Amino acid sequence: MNEKIKTDKSGYIILPSHERYDEKRKVWNNLIDRYPAAIFECLSDADVISAVSFAKKQNMDISVRGGGHHLAGTAVCEEGVMLDLSKMTTVSVDEKRQIAIVDAGATLGDIDSKTQKFGLATPTGTVSETGIGGLALGGGFGYLRGKYGLTCDNILSVKMVTADGKLLKVSKDEHSDLFWAIRGGGGNFGVVTEFELQLYPVGPNVLAIDTMYDYKDAKEIFQKLDNYMKDAPDEISVNTAIMQLPPAPFLHESMHGKRVIAVSGMYAGELTLETEKTLIEPLQELATPLMDNTGMMPYTDLQKKLDPMVPKGAEVVGTSLFFKELDEAMLDIIFDSMESSPLPMAMVQIWMLNGQMNSVSADETAFAVRDARYLVLFDGEIVKGDPVGGQEWMDSIYEKLTPFSYQKTSYLNGVKLGEEITKNTYGDNYSKLAKIKRDYDPENLFCYNHNIVPE
Repeated sequence: MNEKIKTDKSGYIILPSHERYDEKRKVWNNLIDRYPAAIFECLSDADVISAVSFAKKQNMDISVRGGGHHLAGTAVCEEGVMLDLSKMTTVSVDEKRQIAIVDAGATLGDIDSKTQKFGLATPTGTVSETGIGGLALGGGFGYLRGKYGLTCDNILSVKMVTADGKLLKVSKDEHSDLFWAIRGGGGNFGVVTEFELQLYPVGPNVLAIDTMYDYKDAKEIFQKLDNYMKDAPDEISVNTAIMQLPPAPFLHESMHGKRVIAVSGMYAGELTLETEKTLIEPLQELATPLMDNTGMMPYTDLQKKLDPMVPKGAEVVGTSLFFKELDEAMLDIIFDSMESSPLPMAMVQIWMLNGQMNSVSADETAFAVRDARYLVLFDGEIVKGDPVGGQEWMDSIYEKLTPFSYQKTSYLNGVKLGEEITKNTYGDNYSKLAKIKRDYDPENLFCYNHNIVPE
């Protein structure tokens, strides 16, 4: 059988014999190589209901694909039912209420391009090809985190298909237990088909921080950044990345292969001569810069700037941990790991956390990590044919850094799957999540995620 099977709804079912089956089961991380029994290409709520009902009747696991950008490939299941929402991308804006109504298959780029027509934005991530579904349900860190919080903090309501095939409207006033759970609890409780997201005045042009330093100045740079962030206002976001520069044609030959520290971010407030001098210039003077492109640019361009750093088709391993402080011993582990990396490409990002995202109490949403000051994200492209060696190296970094971490917590959108990692990260919220999981998905159909086991 070499054709799509039309359902009685608007979408299609793609079986393994279909010529596009291999294309549809592939996601951003080429290391993921799983074979669903069937792929439901959904175009509507009715399609999602049909797919979930089929999986439940057949007692098959379910995975949900939006943008397909999770490191662990949670979009693709093995011998189960894969729901592909990637064609559900409609975004509309209620300018008066400053709300975006977003289909769950939309990418961050889809959202930004629409909302910026009204000079509005919602906090999302930093790679435009990421899907809103997984990002929002798992947290959502971006340049607006200090000023307006995480993506999950800005969910006003969702439409959601639960394991029994019901379509629910979920908000603080309707199914409030589920509303609490989905804001950080991932895809454990059903299939979100539509989000209502809070918007704020942002752009069209913003001040983008973009300064590059020599790696030899690393200790001085991070010491200064640690002091800087203690008094930093909510309007500033600062990310750093330690990496080796590729032999790219736009770089001078002397920069090829050079290990550097890139300091990036955004100022989301009103720019004056005083704020530029007191807030921006210190980030341009952490050491002697190799390059400095700090300046005004369209918000949509800033949101796409990191896209080349995560090319589709790479075979990638990664890990993440939250930290309360930049301990010297912890930094030494990071530096040593980067200097001894066996991978052809490795990068570590250290994001400074402040402001609104840390002003929410740990029990107000399922996302419980609200007191950390730093997020560390390791990513590496494996040596071809050696995924085990690459994962072992990444696991060794995780084990070395865990004693310094904030309560052994990880950003679940940037780490491999694991029961201990999941329980550590949800902390005291886990038992409440397990009860809600029991109520809405007692058979654990939605298990291709950082799984919360029904109580």
